[in-house]
Amino acid sequence: MDKLKEHYTKLIQQYREIFVSVLNAMQGEINTLKEQDKIKNYLDIEVEKHIKLQRDLIIERRKNFNCAMCGACCKLAISEFSPTALLEKASRGDKFAKEFISTFTPYEHEEDAEKQFPLYIQLLKESGEKVYYYYCKKVTEDNKCSDYENRPSICRDYPDNPIQMLHPTCSFIGWHESIQKIVLTIKAMTEIREHFRKELEKGNL
Repeated sequence: MDKLKEHYTKLIQQYREIFVSVLNAMQGEINTLKEQDKIKNYLDIEVEKHIKLQRDLIIERRKNFNCAMCGACCKLAISEFSPTALLEKASRGDKFAKEFISTFTPYEHEEDAEKQFPLYIQLLKESGEKVYYYYCKKVTEDNKCSDYENRPSICRDYPDNPIQMLHPTCSFIGWHESIQKIVLTIKAMTEIREHFRKELEKGNL
């Protein structure tokens, strides 16, 4: 638990430093533009280009890592939504929810999931987030997919979320570590841009 707290403390500190750096850079650029049309163009086009470049770099770095078939993502899929909520979202046309619920089966008892992945679930609980545990019935004993050629995009693209908590055995953890600063930079740029957009609408820039 102490290690997890230490990790989050360092992450928060790093984000603060990145946020201040990005804020100063964007504020400096806006100060040189002065005219509202130019500021709007900067926020809508130039900042978006930079964010896209950062996202492309995340995808590019992902190519340096390959699945080691630990089976964790098949035997323990995590969602913030309950099975009932996923079914409801799927009925309203949510493609991700539909694919998720058609691929993964909810654990009947949380204890069953915890027996297989005690350390990982302990870390999830310590994070304070309420999550639900699922598994895929198609995974074999040697951690292979019994219907590999027809696997859904949710499996083909995993992991596609650069901020999700990966299982300790996942070979993509190195990818997560290598893009941490990039992810925090994108988050800072997105939040700061939204702030400046609101200020521009109010006529404060």
